[in-house]
Amino acid sequence: MDEIDDLSDLPTPRFIWGFAITTGKGGEVMHDEFEYLTHTQAPRFSCRVVELEDMPADDEESDEVDVDGRIVHFDDAARMFYITDIGMALVNFQLFDPPGDKGRLKKVCDEAIRNWLLRRDFLDEDDDMAG
Repeated sequence: MDEIDDLSDLPTPRFIWGFAITTGKGGEVMHDEFEYLTHTQAPRFSCRVVELEDMPADDEESDEVDVDGRIVHFDDAARMFYITDIGMALVNFQLFDPPGDKGRLKKVCDEAIRNWLLRRDFLDEDDDMAG
């Protein structure tokens, strides 16, 4: 039990990425085909991550991607989504806190997409090293 108590002092990551787990009619465990994001700081939310078909090619010369997305339908949480010009979107928001103002939520979403891109690059490099 002491090991679990020690773990509780660890910081919670700000962005948690993963796939939903579902069970089939026969009880088999499966992964949902979509990736999800959980933001653990205010405003806390979960949403589905969508990589759009027209995602631009990587620019090898630039390490930092300029992410400047837009929040659409901010006043209607059931319809709200976030979209970027770099081919990424966040949809199906489940808000656990009031979102605050639109600019604050946009900033969090911009940071989340930058984090997702860094994570993708890291995982791609790891795959290249293994292969």
